[in-house]
Amino acid sequence: MAVFGESIEIAASPDRVWAVVGDVANISGWLPFIEESKIEGEYRQCQSMAGLLRERILARDDAGRTYDYTILDAPMEIEFIHATVAVTETADGARVDWSTLVTPDGLAEAFAPIYREGLENLKQQIEG
Repeated sequence: MAVFGESIEIAASPDRVWAVVGDVANISGWLPFIEESKIEGEYRQCQSMAGLLRERILARDDAGRTYDYTILDAPMEIEFIHATVAVTETADGARVDWSTLVTPDGLAEAFAPIYREGLENLKQQIEG
């Protein structure tokens, strides 16, 4: 099982960052890899550049500014994945951490650049 993550600091309040990141239905609004997304109950469906992803939101905590999800169906072979997105306060604004456990291990190399690009896009959108 591979463990990996990406983080970024954003010069904005944690609440402002969470308003974007915590809107789990709108991940397509800041993650370029996801072309379209929608939520139905605890399930998120994402049309990605690689194909359709069906995810389950496992937990969402507005007060703690965090959510966990797993991917149930994907165009690539995923044996197990558990990801957490969290927004915390820093001295200069907010930090977004996106951490993941995944099997097979090779998927970490595939997902890490997608996470990095998404977080950089998020920062640019929020900071202007």
